[in-house]
Amino acid sequence: MKKAITKQFVSHIYNSEQKSVGKTIMIFHGWGSSVNNYIELANLLSTFGFRVILPEIVFHDSRNKLGNHFAKEVTQEYFWKVIMKTIDEANHILEELDIRKEEVILMGVSMGGFIANGIFVNGHKFAGLINVNGSGSFLLSEEIFRENDHRPEMTTDEINVLREYDPKGKKTKSSPILLMHGEQDTVVSIEGQKNYLTYLTEGNRIHDVVFNTYKDVNHSFSEEMIENLIQWLIKKFHVDKGVTYN
Repeated sequence: MKKAITKQFVSHIYNSEQKSVGKTIMIFHGWGSSVNNYIELANLLSTFGFRVILPEIVFHDSRNKLGNHFAKEVTQEYFWKVIMKTIDEANHILEELDIRKEEVILMGVSMGGFIANGIFVNGHKFAGLINVNGSGSFLLSEEIFRENDHRPEMTTDEINVLREYDPKGKKTKSSPILLMHGEQDTVVSIEGQKNYLTYLTEGNRIHDVVFNTYKDVNHSFSEEMIENLIQWLIKKFHVDKGVTYN
């Protein structure tokens, strides 16, 4: 692993010792998580010929980490701010690392799924998208968050700000998309993913999208999900089938 500290950002980079497939997987972690929780996954993906980048996200790790991410008032204050800030930063991170968007597969888990999806639709050049237990329908997901927390509905100003970043309603490049979600998810409702899938597929807007659901999975990234992720990557990005996943 190489730690790249550029002018503004900190990224953890895992280079493959296998024959490169010419693609970089950029992974965004979930709310209150850390790049350290994705070291094992980064090492695994690198064995298939991918370079993997774990960017440090604002208010996490070394970037002014919040004291208690899971205090309800902290989550409500900062959750969408972190998502929007990270979406805004993505192009600058890639520029400072000198990586072309066309080489990048965006991946995110939970909050990272929101982030990856938001970056994907704003770039129109990325090689692919993997959204695990996140959402590509920001407004609907926030409505569900508020309903679950018994909070007031969004104001017009709040709706307008969120709509600027919401992947739903934006043009989507015909790069392959993998959506994955636990059916029993009590943290991020699967309804956001379903709603985004409907948007992607209605009117034949995009054909290359896979939506895998997992019957007995809550808000976690299960072994079966990882296996399906590897299978999808092998199929879509011409990974050497001589490299096996154990």
